Amino acid sequence: MSKITRKDFLNLSTALVATAGLSACATSQTAAAAAPTTTAAPSSSGKLLIRNADILTMNAQREEFTATDVLVEGGKITAIGKGLVAADAEVIDAGGMILMPGMVDGHRHVWECMEAGRLTKFHPGEYSKYQQWKMRTIVSMNADEMYISGLIGGLLAIDSGVTTMLDYAHGQINQEMAIAAAKGLQDSGVGGFFAFQLGVSSSYKPGDTVDLARADSERIATTTEAHWAIADTLHKEVFNDPDALLQFGLCPASGMGNELALIKEEWERARSYDLQILAAHIHKPATPHPAGYMGYRDSGMLDLADAGLLGPDYHISHANRLTDDEFRVLRETGGMVCATAMGEFPYMTAAFRGPSCHGRARAAGVAAGIGIDVSLALTHDYFEHVRAGFWNLYLEPAGVKIANSYKSYDALDFATNTGAKAVRLDKVVGSIETGKRADFVLLKTDRPGFGRLGTLADRVVTFAAREDIDSVWIAGKARKRNGEMVGVDLKEIMQKVYAAQDRYGPLAASINFV
Repeated sequence: MSKITRKDFLNLSTALVATAGLSACATSQTAAAAAPTTTAAPSSSGKLLIRNADILTMNAQREEFTATDVLVEGGKITAIGKGLVAADAEVIDAGGMILMPGMVDGHRHVWECMEAGRLTKFHPGEYSKYQQWKMRTIVSMNADEMYISGLIGGLLAIDSGVTTMLDYAHGQINQEMAIAAAKGLQDSGVGGFFAFQLGVSSSYKPGDTVDLARADSERIATTTEAHWAIADTLHKEVFNDPDALLQFGLCPASGMGNELALIKEEWERARSYDLQILAAHIHKPATPHPAGYMGYRDSGMLDLADAGLLGPDYHISHANRLTDDEFRVLRETGGMVCATAMGEFPYMTAAFRGPSCHGRARAAGVAAGIGIDVSLALTHDYFEHVRAGFWNLYLEPAGVKIANSYKSYDALDFATNTGAKAVRLDKVVGSIETGKRADFVLLKTDRPGFGRLGTLADRVVTFAAREDIDSVWIAGKARKRNGEMVGVDLKEIMQKVYAAQDRYGPLAASINFV
């Protein structure tokens, strides 16, 4: 088998940049019938004019506009209205189609998309071995494969209408793998954050027989100078442009069950990078930890608050059993939550976890987003995850009461405006408003079964699917047009993914835990 190199995929990503937006003809649909439309070739001005779209703005006023135009200049929305004119713009006739904001995924382990189907939550017995799968796989993949994972992971997100994500990158065991994963995601063109997990210290290799307790302790251990060196390199060499679509975040190794003094030391050093995101997984422990440790009280938010460690950069995922007081201190300090909805359905069976906290977070005034989480085990059709954020409310009595007050906007908001706020980007993305970045999803509506009645939010959150996505723009640049990714052959790249699976899969299987 020939070696798969990052150069191969850098060439592919170069083609993605070079050919973005060069499609010669667009297909415009109405709710009743399809009709041809012409599209002017992109001009050197970089302007884009989308005409006659039904616009689901997802702004604070929840405005919807019919047959309305949007003008994009310099990657930002400069005008919204009827009859807009821009002689030097590329023109897209979107009559009868729905234009909505690009969606936000607040918690996804992107590298795991390489293993899609190896485990699935529809086979709970096998999925219970998730941590062992992860411990085997991270030492068996190489940097080239990490690059592929970032590239295909970002492309699959865009293909499903996600234009901003928080990649919780916990699968990289050395600097070469971390840089490769970051560059792959960067080259995909998706916006958001690459949040590097500190403390990953797995020291065994394929073919080894390893004590399971030892392997588990190394999965996320104490952060060392070697980990800080990786963070330094990522920060200075990969994420050195403050205006880039993809920015840098960190996931500290210290947290639940650690002494607050240790947490303070690590977090202060992490915050010295002046990052927007400090991400963590949070689950309420089955039994309280001792005083002076995170998790002495409930999920640990009050412990962190008393230690002065909470802040507007603190982003926690899951957080399903937070108390009212814990939500209060998060609100007071500007903290954020991402509940992964579809992934958290099974947690209802574990008494110390509980269902998704979306509704309670919103009621408490804490910004909450949605995420896929384990991208190897769940569908990449992001609309399914959006719907799960609503259905999850019905798993507990308090959620039923919240659900009864909802409208479709509330469900979709977790993946758009509030979802953007939950990763500190609501001033940039999440709604269609002048001044914001031109991150759009254009939906066809002519598929049989795509509801024609109701508000635009009703129709999208109830009926939309990946197959309905005609186009995706990020910062005004076309990444998907006419239902196809621009300048990228996903099928060809997936063949590279399959070849990689064939290489490292047997290596991972050769590791024996005892």
